[in-house]
Amino acid sequence: MDAAIELLDAEGVEGLSMRRLGKRLGSAATAVYWHVGSKENLVVLAADRVWGEIELLDPVESGWRVAARALVQDTYAMVKRHPWLVPAISTHFVYGPGMARFQDHSYAIYEVAGFKGRDLDWAVNAAFTFVAGTALLDATQAAVARAGDSAVDVLAEANEIASRYPRLRARLEERLGADPVELLSEKFAFGVEVILDGLTDRLRGEGARPPVTRERPARPTDDGAAAAGDGEDTSSGQDAPAGEGAEPQETAASREAAGSPKKPAPGKAVRGLFR
Repeated sequence: MDAAIELLDAEGVEGLSMRRLGKRLGSAATAVYWHVGSKENLVVLAADRVWGEIELLDPVESGWRVAARALVQDTYAMVKRHPWLVPAISTHFVYGPGMARFQDHSYAIYEVAGFKGRDLDWAVNAAFTFVAGTALLDATQAAVARAGDSAVDVLAEANEIASRYPRLRARLEERLGADPVELLSEKFAFGVEVILDGLTDRLRGEGARPPVTRERPARPTDDGAAAAGDGEDTSSGQDAPAGEGAEPQETAASREAAGSPKKPAPGKAVRGLFR
């Protein structure tokens, strides 16, 4: 597996083949197939292996923000060491002990912070998607850099298009001559702290937002006027969104009085972690 990861680091998923891997191992391609079954399975196994490289900091001992920052930074460092990983997980279903270990620790961090239920899911997701999105952008920029002279015209055209817009032109001019490595570092550090600050405010109640609702169109009456409801109190100006598990108030109250659990809204299937 180490040889496969080294080959992936050097050549990417496109450059991985059983023949090349067999050559590195001094074995025939058929022998490699016998061990891993297929190239796709090999990519999945290698991807799950590298998730195990991330160090896990105890959020109880260090504090949740310190642990969250360390996890994000270590994850970003890992995907930079293995630039094929993010493109691979976008085309392969990668899930094994390595990914499960990483996910479980992510939940532990934000659970210690005080998040519960779906807010816990979204806190974990916010940090993960920031790292994945940044890594994907880095991979795209790295591919352009590797293209060398063939990418010069493409970049020139992109800059020309952006310069037609005043705000983009101003940003291009200010960044002219700046160290791209330093810019990447500043960008990532800024994003991490903004996410952690936002999550901290959410825990304090400062970032809480009311649930998003959709207004139901008013029903016309016999005389053509619009009716907001059939004798319901409409002083709030909002009605329960149709088709999303809303039910008459009497039914919900009677169920609560009877001690029966509220039915989940239909169609709300769990789509997996970090999605």
